[in-house]
Amino acid sequence: MVSKFRIDVYSDTVCPWCLLGKRRFELALAERPHYEPRVIWRPFELNPDMPVDGVDRAAHLATRSGDRDRMLETQASLTEQGEAVGIHFRFDLIQRLPNTRRSHLLIAHAARYGRQSQMKDRVMRAYFEEGCDIGDLDELVRLAVECGLAESDARNTLVLRAGQDGIIAAERHAAALGITGVPNFIFDGQYTLSGAQPVNAMARVFDQVMEYSSSREVASS
Repeated sequence: MVSKFRIDVYSDTVCPWCLLGKRRFELALAERPHYEPRVIWRPFELNPDMPVDGVDRAAHLATRSGDRDRMLETQASLTEQGEAVGIHFRFDLIQRLPNTRRSHLLIAHAARYGRQSQMKDRVMRAYFEEGCDIGDLDELVRLAVECGLAESDARNTLVLRAGQDGIIAAERHAAALGITGVPNFIFDGQYTLSGAQPVNAMARVFDQVMEYSSSREVASS
């Protein structure tokens, strides 16, 4: 029997834990093929005040020298955890810290063609595995074409910022829900799981959500 429910995932495209969480989430779903959730990837900008063209990463990190050792430890841990699920983090290739608004606009655009998850994955892998500037318009258009989207439509979306009201509304909703960190998974609008949890933990949450849903249906009948 196939069980359906909805999962809203709030994340940012420059959040390494979000990429790790996305991959673990997908592996957990693969372990529960009898579930067919409707997954919606929601925008969340960790640095909404970042300049439109981003900033030089090395210069930015230099202003936070006190956190350098801790940052390197975190990157080493992420690299190890990523390798375990097929993600090859290359923090050494990243030269710019981008403003992520354009990337979220592109992902929203891809959703209209049923390619939202694919587009989000490609954008994040381009940033974390290839060091691409995902704030750059031409770079994003290239990634859109790779995912099967029309070049002209993707470019127009980014130039005209089509769908920006939807991005802003989604982020305001996240604030209203009290979301301050990502990734954040909301199941059927009621149950929340925060962070890049292990695959088995996510799979157990799927089971619990279905159990709770079944209990509610019995109680209301």
